[in-house]
Amino acid sequence: MKKSVEISPGQQRLFQDQSGRCVLLHKTGIAVSFWLTEDNAVHVVDRIEGIDFKKTGSQLIREGWKCIGPGMDYAWLIEKT
Repeated sequence: MKKSVEISPGQQRLFQDQSGRCVLLHKTGIAVSFWLTEDNAVHVVDRIEGIDFKKTGSQLIREGWKCIGPGMDYAWLIEKT
């Protein structure tokens, strides 16, 4: 049975690096890395489960990534298997 994931601004954060790569973190321990083409098509690079939301977000910030909001436009990436 698939685990239910609450999609809401309080449950996720979107990070972006200087080259435009993105990582969407969800508090259930899901991380999805992706990038966007010039026409805003999403290309998923990797999906990882079992991450620590706070530690991973802090690590991304230390590495120079910026938190750019909850990333609700990309929430469907969390739900997609």
